[in-house]
Amino acid sequence: MKKYTFILLLFFLGIVNNSMAQETDAEKKFGIKWSGFIKADYMFDTRQTVNAREGHFLIAPEKEDKDDAGKDLNAQTNFNILGIQSRLKGSITGPDFFGMKTSGVLEAAFFGNSNATIGEMRLRHAFVKLSNDKVDILMGQYWHPMFVTAVFPGTYSFNTGVPFQPFSRNPQLRISTKGNLKVIGVFFTERDFKTRGASLSQAGMPQAHLQLQVGSAKTTIAGVGANYKSTLPALGGDKLSSIAAIAFFRTKLSSITWKLEAVYGENMSDLLSIGGFGTNADGDYVNNTTYSVWTEISGNVSETMEWGLFAGFTQNGGFGETVTLTREQNFLANSIKEVFRISPRIGWKSGKMKLGIEGEFTQAQYGAIDANGDISTTDIDAVSNFRLLVTAIYKF
Repeated sequence: MKKYTFILLLFFLGIVNNSMAQETDAEKKFGIKWSGFIKADYMFDTRQTVNAREGHFLIAPEKEDKDDAGKDLNAQTNFNILGIQSRLKGSITGPDFFGMKTSGVLEAAFFGNSNATIGEMRLRHAFVKLSNDKVDILMGQYWHPMFVTAVFPGTYSFNTGVPFQPFSRNPQLRISTKGNLKVIGVFFTERDFKTRGASLSQAGMPQAHLQLQVGSAKTTIAGVGANYKSTLPALGGDKLSSIAAIAFFRTKLSSITWKLEAVYGENMSDLLSIGGFGTNADGDYVNNTTYSVWTEISGNVSETMEWGLFAGFTQNGGFGETVTLTREQNFLANSIKEVFRISPRIGWKSGKMKLGIEGEFTQAQYGAIDANGDISTTDIDAVSNFRLLVTAIYKF
């Protein structure tokens, strides 16, 4: 009996093996490849900061807060060690879909969705992509289109150039053409990164973005993009329309890479930029305007040593008319006039391991909204913070 059972098993396995061998390329088996990294950050600040996750995501130095004796309570150092940026990524492949190649990404980190959930898993990216020779179609959660993956700061700090660099991940539908002239169209909503004080979903329409890229991310690339959103500050009230624009450039010269980006926008709190909106004398909603520019040069001293220098500047352009702020709509408490940062870094790498040191000097000028809707800095001193960051990254 055992003999016949063994023969039947071999026969069955032979049929299965023959069936698998006859699969075409379009019938490739499903698979998933895991990757990610473990990251430990050691952070020292000379001042209290506007931040997220126990100081890990640094934005700007805190404004002065003086006690009765005139002592600035925020002129206090801070130190922390965190490993919450560590993440896990699954890259998925599978059979074709009506002649288009399919792939997907599921990525999570331990950053949490708030300070109360720090250390808990948080969804970063979750999307499926259809591709052929002419177009990519992405469906799911991915980077905001104004976070250009070919041109963003390579800082060791997790803030990645915020508040100068737009930063957000959004559920979306993205269609991109291929080639040296690329057109990108995106419709998207808001999830973890939302417009403060207003709802995009209740406005009844998604954000829209159109972008043009020329060149190759491996050598030289340049592009421009425009963004439109409509939000609803209150049910039954009027909607607020806001626009934004971006221009970017990246080139590689020998062993040095240079990046440059400029951003203009209205009510960009959903992108972790300074700004928001208010109400004018007629009861209408009014956007503020924000301008920012950043640049970075980076390169390799040798196969095992790298360096970089980042610099950024952003300014709150105000509202252009008298406004009333009924709640804390702005990301940086409605009162920052401008922020400047310079950040050098150096790192050593071997195999899958990297050790890096980064200095980050950030100066913020706080102010108050005057009768013209501008940010007045009269009798208000600028405040500065220097962060020393030491990081260890192990990729797998």
